[in-house]
Amino acid sequence: MFSQRTSLDDQEYSSRFDRLDGAIKNLAFEIRQNWKSIPPWLQSSINPGAEQKGGREMTIVGRAAISRWVADEILDRYFHPCLETTFSSNLKTIEHNIRRNSPQPQSPEEDDALSGKVCAWRMSTIDGILPMLNSPAGHETRNKLLGFLTEKLVSSLSIHLQEPTPPGLQGGVTMIVEIAVGLASNLPMESRDVRVWYPLPGEKFDTVFMRGEPGLPPLVNTTTTETSEADKTSEGKDGAPTPISKDENDGKSGLQSSGSVSSRLTKENSVSGAPPKKQSKFNALKAKLPGGSGSQSNVDAGVSQQESSSQTNLVQDGQQSGSQAGQKTQQEQNAPLNGPPAQDKVRVAGFMAVEVRGKAILMKAPVWL
Repeated sequence: MFSQRTSLDDQEYSSRFDRLDGAIKNLAFEIRQNWKSIPPWLQSSINPGAEQKGGREMTIVGRAAISRWVADEILDRYFHPCLETTFSSNLKTIEHNIRRNSPQPQSPEEDDALSGKVCAWRMSTIDGILPMLNSPAGHETRNKLLGFLTEKLVSSLSIHLQEPTPPGLQGGVTMIVEIAVGLASNLPMESRDVRVWYPLPGEKFDTVFMRGEPGLPPLVNTTTTETSEADKTSEGKDGAPTPISKDENDGKSGLQSSGSVSSRLTKENSVSGAPPKKQSKFNALKAKLPGGSGSQSNVDAGVSQQESSSQTNLVQDGQQSGSQAGQKTQQEQNAPLNGPPAQDKVRVAGFMAVEVRGKAILMKAPVWL
């Protein structure tokens, strides 16, 4: 069994991740008005045109883009910064594969055993490469990696930023990369299983590892807006519908044929003064009934009464359904704000979640729903 080794305690890890979060917030705020496009993976979470306003939404976009990049390209990619990059990436892949290729834990005890397996491999590997980490070549490799990652993050952000790039971009990125590389130097030295990950949009909201944040403008329903604008363009200046083209009439002729025949019959009957045939048969039938015209008045009264009753029922049903809809809307507005329901999905996350697996939560990811 491997000996217990701790590079940093929980408080120190929390402090360093707080510093990283603060550096990301500062840079995201500085570049909020310099965006020209939203990263593709965030476009479904941010309102169209937000990059032109450069407000709070774009500050959150900056936090999300930088945080995910740091998690994917630094903390989750390299085993240790003092190792040659390809070798370091391969070791990190092996570490991930030990967990991925193991049977899914069915209990906390099995999960602890799997964490122990991963940590035992990592500690054994660190013991084997320790001379490389402490050598002058290792320190030089670390410095080269700092420069490479700084340039890579600047390029990743510049793709979506206006020209010229903000003057504070280089300095802000340098600080973020230095803090992240410092963390990447300590995490593999832990005999504990410290897990760092970024919650992606669409993931289930988990109160254990995430905390809900307010203040993000709700998403605009672009489909409804586009449909409304299309309806408006189909009307004339005075609100009248625009003429339909010949091709459109040809396409609709089959649907309108029966309506046209009925319309022509109605017009012909109104001009000639003759009632429709069905009406004539009805009148003939009335004449045979006892009471003559008096029976007609009774029939008309009965029909009128039925129509009135039907209209009353429709009005009452409409009022009842409207009342129920109003009550539902009122209930939704008055819903408690203590926390989002379990079925809520992450819209965008502003930072990573950090935990000592099975032991403690070092940092909850701030998310907007």
